[in-house]
Amino acid sequence: MKKLITLYFTFGIITIGLGQHFPEKEKKYDYQIFAFLDSITDKESASLETFLINTKPFSKWDMRPLKKETVWALDTIHKSSEVSNFIWGAFSNKYKLSEKESMRMPNQFLNKGAVEKTSLVKYLNEELKRFNELSNLILESENEIFLYQNNLQRIDNLYKENDSYWKYTLPSDSPFPISNNIKIEMKNKFTEKQTKLLKLLKDLKLYSAVKTKKGIFYLADGFTDNSFGFFYNKKGDIETDNFLFQIMTSEKINANYYYYIAN
Repeated sequence: MKKLITLYFTFGIITIGLGQHFPEKEKKYDYQIFAFLDSITDKESASLETFLINTKPFSKWDMRPLKKETVWALDTIHKSSEVSNFIWGAFSNKYKLSEKESMRMPNQFLNKGAVEKTSLVKYLNEELKRFNELSNLILESENEIFLYQNNLQRIDNLYKENDSYWKYTLPSDSPFPISNNIKIEMKNKFTEKQTKLLKLLKDLKLYSAVKTKKGIFYLADGFTDNSFGFFYNKKGDIETDNFLFQIMTSEKINANYYYYIAN
C-alpha cells in the first residue's frame, strides 16, 4: 500500500492554498477509499479493462469529488479533477504498466476523441429527435447523474448492478462520492420514467449524462477525468466554467448541441 501511495504522487501535486477548511483531512476517507479500491480489485481479480470501465468519470470506482472543487487527499490539497489522475498513476503500476505507458494513455484517449468527432457529430444529427427526447427527460428529472454501463446503472447515488440495488454509505462530511461501505437497498428502485431514460441513454450509445446548472453533458467515453461527447444547452451556449469538465475544445453542431473534448 505504501508503494502504491508513493507512486500516487509521481503524477504531480498542485497545492492550491492552505487557508481552507477540509474536514476530510483528519477522517482519512481518502486512504480508506484507496485501500478499498486496492482490496476490491484484488478480490474480484479485476482485469485492467474492468478497472478502466469502473473508473470512468461517474462510474462506481471514480472517487473524484463531485460537489467540491478542491479537497484534501493523501496529505495535500488537490483539485477535484486531479484525484482520478493520481488513482490511475497508482493502479497503472499495479497492473504492471510502465510510467511511460500510463502517462501516454490519457493523450491517446484525447486523440481518440478528436478522431471520432466526425462520426459522432454525424450520428447526433441523424438521431437528433431521440437526443432531444432524452434531453427533455433529463431536464424534467430531479436527478443529476445518469449512467448505463453493461450490467451497471446509476442515478445519482443509487446503483443497480445485476438486478440488485445498492448505495455507498457516505459520511456527511466526506467530499468523495464513494466509500469503503456499501448498503444493499431493499426499498429504493428506479421508477418507470428513470428506467426509460436510462434505456434511451444506452440506445443512443452514451454511457453517462450529467445535468448541470447550464445544460447536460453527454459522455460517449471517458478516461480518468477526461471525456468526450456532447453538451446540450437550451440557448445554444457552451458551458466552460464547470470544474468537472475542463473543456479542451468544443464545436457547435446545431442550435442546441456542441461536441466537446475535456481534459
